[in-house]
Amino acid sequence: MSAHLKNLRQVDPVLTQLAQGFRQAGLIAEKIMPVVPVDKEGVKVPVFGKGSVLSYETERAPGADSNVITLDQASYLPIVLDEHDLSAPVDYREQAESLFDEQAKATRRVTAGVQLRQEIETAALVQKSSVYAAGLTSDLSAKQWSDDANDPVADVKAAKAEVRKACGQEPNVLVLGAAVMDCLVLHPALKAYLSGTERKILTEEILRNLFGVDEIIVGKAVAAASTGKPVEDVWGKFASLIVRPTVIESGNDEGIQSFGYTFRRRGMPIMDRYDGVGGKIEYARYTDIRKPAVVGGTCGYLFKNAIA
Repeated sequence: MSAHLKNLRQVDPVLTQLAQGFRQAGLIAEKIMPVVPVDKEGVKVPVFGKGSVLSYETERAPGADSNVITLDQASYLPIVLDEHDLSAPVDYREQAESLFDEQAKATRRVTAGVQLRQEIETAALVQKSSVYAAGLTSDLSAKQWSDDANDPVADVKAAKAEVRKACGQEPNVLVLGAAVMDCLVLHPALKAYLSGTERKILTEEILRNLFGVDEIIVGKAVAAASTGKPVEDVWGKFASLIVRPTVIESGNDEGIQSFGYTFRRRGMPIMDRYDGVGGKIEYARYTDIRKPAVVGGTCGYLFKNAIA
């Protein structure tokens, strides 16, 4: 076993608890793709076909044999989890002299760094056209929602119908970049659906009702590629409709449709400490082993370039 993996056994329960309780405001990756704990870093996820929506001949005449069907066999999507870690140094003199708890500060910084990377990876995956089934993406460049003449409700309604035909369920979650949400709350075409007393402000609850979804998830995270680079929205100018089930601890039935999950090795994430050369610097390290994956390409619809 590598020295690194051995070091992971030196888990600091206090720092781990602090790290697990910390989350940047506005991170939505695990709301879109719920966490599924797995015991191995390499897993095969069953992907089922349309057996649950096939129309069978069920009528049976007296004396006739029962109608027998052949169950569809799952194909398997191989997923290999990735390890993500960051560490930050704390000099023993800084810890002694600082007005702040330098170990706690280092813990929050490395935790935030790994979580932000997860957000960036999930955002890129959700906005990737190739993970959606054929016919379940639209480029709105010619009729963007930032144009008052266009109707987002009509677009979403048509997209929901396409997903329902593809997988048998309507998408129940609408994912938006923050800039797209800012556009929608002021959109005159949406206000036109409401009575005069409701038109002053479009709340998230009103938008949920207009779009017919259980939840609207807005990505507000920002990131800079490196020091000196501009800070940009992680979630960009897109919208996505997805089917998201409730995750059951004992395991979801294979017939339950889902757009995607975050697979995480059981017991992760963890915090540990290790000494630098000479013993005067101690590092706080955050480690996570995970992988976001789209398992149902028919369970989502992507709107690219939703606004200008």
